Amino acid sequence: MSDSAYEALEGAIVRCELPPGTPLVDRQLSEALGVSRTPIRDAMQALETVGLVVRTRGRYSVAGFELDDVRELFQMRRLLEPPGLEALARTWDPDTVQELATFFDEADPPGPPGPYEQYLARDHAFHKRIVELTGNSRLVHFYAIAEKQINRIRHFLAPGYAGRMREVVNEHQDVCDAIARHDLDGARDALLGHLESGEATMHKFLEEQQKDAGG
Repeated sequence: MSDSAYEALEGAIVRCELPPGTPLVDRQLSEALGVSRTPIRDAMQALETVGLVVRTRGRYSVAGFELDDVRELFQMRRLLEPPGLEALARTWDPDTVQELATFFDEADPPGPPGPYEQYLARDHAFHKRIVELTGNSRLVHFYAIAEKQINRIRHFLAPGYAGRMREVVNEHQDVCDAIARHDLDGARDALLGHLESGEATMHKFLEEQQKDAGG
């Protein structure tokens, strides 16, 4: 029951169905999920350890997003993802090159108001695959710990991407095209440029939300 409660809450938080700052009341959640309050409490404690939930004065709520959170997550991604491209460039394995070069061939950018879910899943799989290319199990494990936060930020950012989705698809395609050419520098530059654009968009979106909330 604790596992099912954890998965249900984690999914709702990552997909931003429970937005940042939402209070988490064990009684209400137990009724909604049809389980006792004990597995709900266990799940919230576990979610706290991965940074998706915070506890203040004994009360739980969904972790918020601050500008520093965004900066740190994107800084981490800039450190963890390029080594995957560097590992690929040591051999340019034909099957892996083909896999990544065509990763977004069937991906059409969703128009407002969405749906974004399918594209976000593709986005997530692409970046995760790049990290896996390092062959470094510890690095992959560390990325797996953080990827829930990374995936949540993708969902949270989706409304901020309205009108920019074609650009996002093109940024991914630039990485794919460079991989197809066996161009490590081009792929790395395109990847880092994509992450920088994502961070800038997220900052702008958060600042606009904070401005709206303030006035």
